[in-house]
Amino acid sequence: MKEQSARRRVFDILERDLPGDRTADFVHYFLIGMVLLSVTGAVLATVQSLEIRDAWWFRIGEFIALLIFTVEYGFRLWVAPEHPLRRSMSNARARLSYALTVPALIDLIAILPWFVALATDFDPHALLVLRLVRFLKLARYSSGFNALYLAIRRERYALLSCLIILCSGVLMSATAMYLTERNVQPDKFGSIPLAMWWSITTLTTVGYGDVVPVTNLGRVIGGITMISGLMMLALPIAIIAGSFAEVISKHNFVVTFSMIARLPPFSDLDAPVLGDILPVLHSRSYDRGHHVVRRGEEAAHLFVVLEGRVEMESPDGIRSLGPGEVFGLLPGHTKPDPATVRAVAKTKILSIEENELYMLALRHPDVIGRLSELHPDVRPEGDTPAA
Repeated sequence: MKEQSARRRVFDILERDLPGDRTADFVHYFLIGMVLLSVTGAVLATVQSLEIRDAWWFRIGEFIALLIFTVEYGFRLWVAPEHPLRRSMSNARARLSYALTVPALIDLIAILPWFVALATDFDPHALLVLRLVRFLKLARYSSGFNALYLAIRRERYALLSCLIILCSGVLMSATAMYLTERNVQPDKFGSIPLAMWWSITTLTTVGYGDVVPVTNLGRVIGGITMISGLMMLALPIAIIAGSFAEVISKHNFVVTFSMIARLPPFSDLDAPVLGDILPVLHSRSYDRGHHVVRRGEEAAHLFVVLEGRVEMESPDGIRSLGPGEVFGLLPGHTKPDPATVRAVAKTKILSIEENELYMLALRHPDVIGRLSELHPDVRPEGDTPAA
């Protein structure tokens, strides 16, 4: 029991999901600092004039960084069974499941070079590039990386269509150039695969200039290919940029499974249900005094207080809502009366849009039932939400 309690505490520190946990905050920023120092050192070590690669203090610093990242990796493996999605698994299976995730593989690759060098005669400096993988560890702590992943995931089908269009353009322009230039430049356009190199560099607007058409018709095809490349590249760029801006506007801090699993409406839910809920949750932070909802605005979201406290001013009076409590739109109930909701402290709030909320109600009505029990406009007067 003590081991499980200690494991749970270490999990809370590493995941940094408990509001106001100073130990978790310290570990969070300490690990970020170690990643930045380690990557900076690895980059500067390639500058011959600095002569720091073989310095004793650089070796000690690298050893300390290796030790810290190894301990972190070991602890993350140890606490893997505490993750909400792995609590139903055995300890061994939960740890194996975590070890095969992308963040865990990045952590492993980040510490691998030195262990390879210790076990073999391989020059550790030749594995320097693997040390730079440590920079990817920052993705765990950055809302920007998370937003980019969500943006690409949301638009994956549109991006796949753009990739198919680009491949079609490469094939068509390479075929046209092969038919036009194959007799004039057989070493460069003697086959369609050879012509594809020119097509790729032209469509992507790189244009190395190592392969160019020399016939008039070939130059016309080259001009058309250049213009087509501009349009083809503009499509995925516009899609990703638009989706990224939208995700950033709705997510200004990272929401994790363990974070929502602690909230009363979502506690003890099965992993598939949590997996359906997490993508529809939008996250926003509000400073003290800022409005979450202004009087007169139509209720189009359901809000769940994650951290902090808000005051809701309605015709029935003023209500104070804290972590785990909900307000706003709720399927199956009349829309709440117009009210002003203001943060009375630094507050983090999760919200679900109206269309996503109704889809959630169809798939998981029991979740809506839990939210109803905590909603101030639904629960009977005097009832208080479960802690």
